[in-house]
Amino acid sequence: MSLDLSGLTVILVTHNSGSILVQVLPLLQSLPNVIAVDNGSNDDTVTVLSAQLPTAKLITNARNAGFGRANNQALEHVRTPFALLLNPDCRMQRRDLEALLIATERYPDAALFSPKLYDAPGRLGQCYRSAFYKPQPKNNPDPAGDLCSDFLSGAALMLRMEVMRKVGFFDPWFFLYMEDDDLCERTRRAGHSLVMVADAAAFHQARSSSRPSFQLSFRRDYCLTLSKFYIHRKYFGALSASLTWLRVLLGSALTLPVHALSFNKARLTRTLARLGAVVFAPMELTARRCLDRSPFIR
Repeated sequence: MSLDLSGLTVILVTHNSGSILVQVLPLLQSLPNVIAVDNGSNDDTVTVLSAQLPTAKLITNARNAGFGRANNQALEHVRTPFALLLNPDCRMQRRDLEALLIATERYPDAALFSPKLYDAPGRLGQCYRSAFYKPQPKNNPDPAGDLCSDFLSGAALMLRMEVMRKVGFFDPWFFLYMEDDDLCERTRRAGHSLVMVADAAAFHQARSSSRPSFQLSFRRDYCLTLSKFYIHRKYFGALSASLTWLRVLLGSALTLPVHALSFNKARLTRTLARLGAVVFAPMELTARRCLDRSPFIR
């Protein structure tokens, strides 16, 4: 017998995700509560969402608001006890949602729950790890049972809404990356557990939510680097942020000639994005939100 899922709202944030939506639509079409937020897509994403999810609440932004901010928009409309943030490039089954909800009864002190995220059959992805300021193992083992963790990925993350309304949703400064690190850190510091549920699984095609382009790749690494500066400053002060800035500057400056001479486009783009973040960090970190003052990227 299937578990009643009326107490769960699934939130989907999209940006030029038309080609990948086929992954999640079968699940979403079977659920009673779905909120989709489109971040200024210029492909057929909104058309597909409107046609395939006619009963879902659809929020359309004129431009890309970023991952955390768009999820915040949807979370303000949630009226169910639980909400699941689900990336368009994550594929889950109904039984996985049921397993997450059952786990909330086992762990009443926990506020965040996630499935195991697999990059490929049998290969666990970066779905859990230590906090961002701790040493990171190269590969995390695939646990046989439920696991408490410092960090759970925002790619598929279930929130106990009663608790998270008190903790707060995503910090709106972040545009992309590490907003889930910040959310997990604040949740733990508020005294609540984060649980990865062994009976729930999702297949995650990482970085497939939007169609690839040079601009997208540059923006991702630019925002990731700025997010590192910001989160270190938020929790450990200006000195920690400055040391992180110096490490990125030196590392990027040393590797730039190598990547330029080797004609490795991906690595060269990443290095240029990091150097751009180094240059504009003083301006970006004092803005109300990341990219608000960006002179060349949006």
